[in-house]
Amino acid sequence: MIKANRIRLEYGRTYEDGYCVIESKKPVITWAVDSCKAPQAAYRLRVICGERILWDTNWVETDEQKAVYGGEAFIPGEENVLVLELKDSLGNVSPPEKRRFYYGTLDPWPAQWIGEVQPQEDKVIYFSRTFEAKDEVETACLFVCGIGYHSVSINGRQLEPSVYMNPAFSEYEKRCYYSVIPVKGMIQKGENRIGVQVAAGWRSPYNVCYKHSKRIPEYAGISQLTAALKIRYRNGEEEWLYTDENWRYQYGGITYSNIFMGETYDASMEIHDWTIPGSPEENAMPVKIVDGPGGKMAVQTLEPVRAQEVYPAIAVSQVKDGVYVVDFGQNIAGVCRIRIPRTMKAGQTITISHMEFLDDDGTLYLPNLRYAACTDRYIAIGDGKDMEYWQPKFTYHGFRYAQITGYGEPLTKEDICAVSLYTDIATRSYFRCGNALVNAIQKNVVQTEKANIHSILTDCPQRDERMGWMNDATVRFEETPYNFDIGRIFPKVVRDILDVQAEDGSITCTAPFAFGSRPADPVCSSFLIAAWEAYMHTGNADIIAEGYEGFKAWNAFLESRSENHIVQYSYYGDWASPAYACIGEDGAVSSETPGIFMSTGYYYFNTKLLARMADVLGKHEEGRKFRRKAECIRRAFLSKWWNPETGEVGTGSQACQAFALWLGILPEEGRQKAADVLRNDLVNRNYRFTTGNLCTRYLMDVLTEYGYLEDAWKLITREEYPSFGFMIQQEATTVWERFELKKNPGMNSHNHPMYGAVGYWFYAYLAGIKPLEAGYRRVSIRPYMPENLMSVQATLETVRGDITVRWVKRFGRIHLYVTIPFGVVAEVMTPDGMQIVEGGFHYWSKEMECTG
Repeated sequence: MIKANRIRLEYGRTYEDGYCVIESKKPVITWAVDSCKAPQAAYRLRVICGERILWDTNWVETDEQKAVYGGEAFIPGEENVLVLELKDSLGNVSPPEKRRFYYGTLDPWPAQWIGEVQPQEDKVIYFSRTFEAKDEVETACLFVCGIGYHSVSINGRQLEPSVYMNPAFSEYEKRCYYSVIPVKGMIQKGENRIGVQVAAGWRSPYNVCYKHSKRIPEYAGISQLTAALKIRYRNGEEEWLYTDENWRYQYGGITYSNIFMGETYDASMEIHDWTIPGSPEENAMPVKIVDGPGGKMAVQTLEPVRAQEVYPAIAVSQVKDGVYVVDFGQNIAGVCRIRIPRTMKAGQTITISHMEFLDDDGTLYLPNLRYAACTDRYIAIGDGKDMEYWQPKFTYHGFRYAQITGYGEPLTKEDICAVSLYTDIATRSYFRCGNALVNAIQKNVVQTEKANIHSILTDCPQRDERMGWMNDATVRFEETPYNFDIGRIFPKVVRDILDVQAEDGSITCTAPFAFGSRPADPVCSSFLIAAWEAYMHTGNADIIAEGYEGFKAWNAFLESRSENHIVQYSYYGDWASPAYACIGEDGAVSSETPGIFMSTGYYYFNTKLLARMADVLGKHEEGRKFRRKAECIRRAFLSKWWNPETGEVGTGSQACQAFALWLGILPEEGRQKAADVLRNDLVNRNYRFTTGNLCTRYLMDVLTEYGYLEDAWKLITREEYPSFGFMIQQEATTVWERFELKKNPGMNSHNHPMYGAVGYWFYAYLAGIKPLEAGYRRVSIRPYMPENLMSVQATLETVRGDITVRWVKRFGRIHLYVTIPFGVVAEVMTPDGMQIVEGGFHYWSKEMECTG
């Protein structure tokens, strides 16, 4: 029977048992179709608010799986129910699918900002307000923004206890995100109390990462709060409560919290029942009305950071008297949850330090953290009054190992576990194949991404950095959509970059701009790629329209820094290749590939992509102008770097060859020769590649496309240095920043997603899945089958449903199994050649050709 699923609002997921928040007055609604007999022939959408029907499309005869809301205006803070029904071509009607959502836009923002009278360094502030509800409450909704991070309780109950590090980090002086939280059933007639803890988070001007840049970012400042509570009574009357001078604040058990340094909790300082109406507030002080950070107030539609997987301790070692080291078996980003002994004495302190790997003596190797302490402390109240378990609330760390002191009794595996924290955008997509090493690499890619998604996509989760580096993201952003749902986070990335863009069009190396340079390295095409990948994977053209002028301005800036179409500056280029291909023993700049070669290549790439974006927006004349500009850049590039006689590009390095081929910038008649040069260099070096964070991914792609699949397979399955297999041989459970196993505080993160971009190759080449049209309306299935690989199975969760590809070599035959969602057209390269198929299950089999 026909059935609707994967319902999306504003290109983001909705939930059967939860709710989502939107900001658009006319949201786009999309869905996938399950059907075992016939395709969709019509849909009916309704939106209901209480007893009112805001919108009813009646039956719309179409096979389109998309609609734009056209009903009555939404009311902020009121629950809306979306009801979707489908009808197939046989007349069967699906059961109604219902989704709850809230419209969250308050414009203008109605509440004041409040703060401390005397700001304290990285102390958590406990704000509270007692208020009367004069009648029985029908519904209520809270709009709240505490920066850096907030946690809300009402009448002794914490709201959203699984949510951490909210609201989303942003360039606060340009944009502040606020949470929209329905609180129906939590407010009682009579006296109530709301409490909001606010921690410094990224708002703190004391964050140690600023020691590198020697500047305090514009977004840094005091911890502060703004909130609006909407109450609607059963008699229909409405009342609002705002942050104002009637709020109070005090300090409690969380005496210190910093995302880099850690968190300290003093149980003797805790204010029990501080959000219970009638409980004493003798230490509470009147708040101060403060200026806001200056940014636009924006609804946070992005999924929050949540507590996710829990990892039990797999080993506990006592390395010194009273010093225990715990191995959780997996490198993660998160915190420890520890049992507090009943025997704790007043003032006794449990200290938990965190790190990715160990020193030779079995203790944590801490220098790699640089300025970050990554240390949490629990100070006991004693006399059996301590809580049973404790974990930090407003910080996180990157670690596999924890070192515990001050526990006071033998620590066992049952006493402690690790809780991973990341933005809630995981999917059911997966890739598996008949090679254990490749499966381990894919697992490490996914684990590395999880550890580096905390409302921004960071470079690492452990040391004094954790920033949204845009150079790494240029290749990463092509991999991420295959492993995670990017419907909401990629548009946020685009807005983060727009918020740091200057009038001259320049952007910054990190967004929000915590560290790095202005202008950013020209390789930061991630600005455009985030929008384009959001469009291709979810169908979201709105983010292209929103960012289009900014994309043009960035490319115009690159043009202003060019001479004869050659960009004249570079910082990173193809960054952090194996050490023997870098300048200096501990350097990361390539000694093989000129930086301006990479800069100019991405200038060309941007210009071509802008032409495609212009066409999407119906700006066809601009598209033609960009194509003409791209041709000018191409000619200059070839004139400077292309040798048609030898097939070499630039210096002839692997990165030069691979990048030029990936760009499609070479004359068609010379491309195979360039690929041959690339392959020969690789073979001559015994497969020791010289590519960095960008071109290693491209190396895999172009080897595959130009007839050297077996060489690409040999690269990915190597276990000798340098290789992903080498990392795994050293017990890596995430992807490293460098291919070397080093101990120094330079650049040796063991949880760094840039090289994880190779995960794209698994889905796009081994499984062969690539979108051809936006939102997977049309898809290419072209799997590549290395000789020594016997099977691949991949499922990709798309906006139109799951695409599954499985191929197996068995008993001298190749078997290909493909499942395509309804509403999708697939171009499948089968064992018998290209075929065009539509939704459903498809199978092909052919006798394998003898290669011996």
